[in-house]
Amino acid sequence: MTTNPSTRRIGFRMAIALAALALVAVACGSDDATSSTTAVTTSTQAADTTAPTTAPPTTTASTTAAPSTTSAATTTEPPTTTTPPTSTAAPTTTAAPDTNSFADGSGCTPGTTGYLPDGEWFGYVSAATTGQLDFDLACWFTGNPAAAAATEDGEESPPPNDYYVRNVNPAVRTLAVASGAGVNWLPNTGDPSTEELVTYADWLTGRSGRAYQPGAWLVIEGGAIIEIQEQYVP
Repeated sequence: MTTNPSTRRIGFRMAIALAALALVAVACGSDDATSSTTAVTTSTQAADTTAPTTAPPTTTASTTAAPSTTSAATTTEPPTTTTPPTSTAAPTTTAAPDTNSFADGSGCTPGTTGYLPDGEWFGYVSAATTGQLDFDLACWFTGNPAAAAATEDGEESPPPNDYYVRNVNPAVRTLAVASGAGVNWLPNTGDPSTEELVTYADWLTGRSGRAYQPGAWLVIEGGAIIEIQEQYVP
């Protein structure tokens, strides 16, 4: 069978066209693969880029900041507010008892001026008249108080005859004499056996003639002298 040349040419062109289509199809397939590869790569890169971003470094940072806040709170404590220990007061020394407080009778420190409280007081009558007398209060000590007082005054201690008289206060008190007051007086001051009880009026008369006036004890009641006892001394 004889083929028409025109038919052969058409067939050849068709073959060329099919070959061209095939090439185009191959080319398109290659581009799609490249695009897919690129998309995957891009997605991977995007994933890689996003991954570090999703890590919570800020959370860690805020967590580690907490200790600093606690530390700041601790530093605000004021150690200077501690109260310093108070100093211990020096122990007070107790003063030794006044020797005068050991004087016989009611003592010799009545704590009054111008009069004497009720009690028994030793001293010296410097003047006496009807109804009153002037009296110089003194301290009469015996025994250990006599020795202590004599030592304080720089006198012989123990003192002779176991008594000691201290009279350093020149104050004189004018005291009332009660009516009916009696006096145990010493007509002979050197002899205690001569002691006798007389009235106050008789005593005024008798004492005026004596050169030496001994000390005396006054007994006071109700603010007035009710008894006088002259004191014998060797």
